[in-house]
Amino acid sequence: LDKYQLLFEELDDLDSHLWILEPSLPARRCSIERRIALWEGGASMVIVLDPERPRGVPVLVRFMGVTLATMKAAASVAGKVANSNEKDVIDWRVSFARFASDEAQLDSTSNKQSDENNSGRANHICMNNGRWSEGRSVRENLELWFGSSLPSPHTTEKSDYLVECGICYAHRLPAEDNAADSSESSEGPLPEEKCSNPSCNRHYHESCLFEWLHSLPTARVSFDRIFGSCPYCCESVSVKILNGGN
Repeated sequence: LDKYQLLFEELDDLDSHLWILEPSLPARRCSIERRIALWEGGASMVIVLDPERPRGVPVLVRFMGVTLATMKAAASVAGKVANSNEKDVIDWRVSFARFASDEAQLDSTSNKQSDENNSGRANHICMNNGRWSEGRSVRENLELWFGSSLPSPHTTEKSDYLVECGICYAHRLPAEDNAADSSESSEGPLPEEKCSNPSCNRHYHESCLFEWLHSLPTARVSFDRIFGSCPYCCESVSVKILNGGN
């Protein structure tokens, strides 16, 4: 266990300072994945730490519930975008990839990048001109990339970052009896399906949305997805056909 002490310290730092949406805390020591709240309304990022290099760039990064409206709101609050001009909003996925890849490029080039290249790249890095460094904690790197402190249990309420399913009104569904896993605690799914209409932005559990669409006489099936109308705004929504669906 001593070998992974730094890993445990990084996970504990994330758990104590940020809103962790998944897994439920306290998490098992074998769980190296964290879903971190980024912004109100369900915007979050999933990261998986590298056990061998806990302070290195996470081996997996995935953004969830992030929309243009979310990024515009964050940029506007930070004062980074005048009048929230869509053309000036930098996609978080792109900016994080650049922020993280700079660390790898720095290692491989041994500081051979010229000042000219650095100044040219600075305008493309979202919210700051830094790069990922193992000299900082994972949380410090994430907040440097984001340009401000991330949502914390010390300053905000978790309910601001949790979203309810627009159909069953629950945040997390109960775990199924056959979903137990010997290596991870069993937890039910979150409402990760989302209406693409920016004026709606309702979230749904995959199973709830499937059942809703499956009940509509106007629903249509194409390949492995079923299409129909959002329960709230009537815009087109779709979800993968679940096992047992006809």
